[in-house]
Order: sequence, then structure tokens, then C-alpha cells
Amino acid sequence: MYLDRLEYKKDFLRTIDGRCRFISAAFLLISAVYTESLIALLIIISVCLILLSRELGVTARRLLPVNMLMAAVWISTLFGLDLRSAVLYTLRVNAAALVYMSFIIPMSVSALASSMTKLKIPEKLVSLFILTYRYIFLMSGQLSTALVSMRLRSPENKSVYIWRSFAAVFAATMAEAVFRSHRVSLAMIARGFDGALPVTYVFKWKLRDTVFLTLCIIVSLFIILLPDFPVNL
Repeated sequence: MYLDRLEYKKDFLRTIDGRCRFISAAFLLISAVYTESLIALLIIISVCLILLSRELGVTARRLLPVNMLMAAVWISTLFGLDLRSAVLYTLRVNAAALVYMSFIIPMSVSALASSMTKLKIPEKLVSLFILTYRYIFLMSGQLSTALVSMRLRSPENKSVYIWRSFAAVFAATMAEAVFRSHRVSLAMIARGFDGALPVTYVFKWKLRDTVFLTLCIIVSLFIILLPDFPVNL
């Protein structure tokens, strides 16, 4: 539950308005995508690591799957991709992930959903995000319980037929998810749900939010306009 766990850390970034963090992250992500400068990407990564300095262990674990996906890029260097491009793509993906992890992920689910609503993101997308976040953990827990129950009933079964049991458990969990979604839909309609969840997070845009957003925009423009210094790789 990484989203809710970091919201209550006491540092400067947690005092910034959620809408400001959304917009600032968008500018920094755009700059990370469009820049061709390795130095600029290293600047973004360094700043984000400083913001996440209290959670470096969690950050490293979150970056591991991201960099595992980049293995395909490095394999491509054996078939003609130059080394500098591989480094550029790797830094770009890590910079984008770190911006997301430092600005967006530490927000609580209610603050994140309320920020999306205040920024005029379609209400159906906001509701879909909240329900997905809620029930993906619920279904994961149900699948885990079913697998533990299966292992307790056949602890020594290591034959190839065990995979049939895994497939049956997974299929049953997915079928239950369909039935559960129908029950949840009926329950929400009975409670007056009209397609939009209410905003419960209180926002107060302050002077520091304006200053922070201005600085992020300036940094983003600087990164985009920063010349690509030659680096021999």
C-alpha cells in the first residue's frame, strides 16, 4: 500500500497542494521525455533521489522492475543500437519513474483522486482509478488465500498436474471477480451512486504552491533547452 504509506511523512513536498504536484510532475515528465541531454536527465534523477532520500530502500525496490524491462534495450545494443542511445533511454525511463514516485505516489488515494477531480479529469476515469485501486488488492488477497488453501491440501504434490490446479484457482478467482463487480455495482446504485465519487480532500492553494510550480516550470524549460554536451560512450 505504497500510496497511503508516504503521505504522512513530514517534509516540504508533503505540504504542497496536490494539484500543484500534479502539474509540476507533468512539466518535469515532459522535459524528461523531450530532452536529449544526459546531464539534464542526471539532474532530474539526482533531485528526485534527494526528495526520496528517506525511502531509498523502497525506491530501489520500485525501480528494479523498471530496469528489468530495460534489459531489452541493452540486448538491442548487440544488434546495432549504439551505447549512448541505450544509456539515454535508460536514464529517461528512470527519470520519469522517479518523478512519478516523488511527486504523485506519496499522495494518499483520496488526495490523488480529489486532485484529479479538481483538475477536471473525467469523473469516470477518477472513479475507475479508485475502484481499481481498491479491488486489485482485494482480488490479490483472495487469490493468495485460495493458493494457500490449495497448498495445505496437497503440500507434497510437485507433479505437472499442479499447474492445472493453479489454472483452476486463477480462473475461479477471475469468475468471482465478475460476480463481485456485479454485486458491488448494485450496492453502489442502491446507495445513490451517480457515476462520480464525492471529493473529500480539502485543498488550499497557497503562495508556496505558486512559487514551487513556477520553479518547476523554469527547471523544465531549462532542461529542455539545455544543449546536448558531447559524451563519448
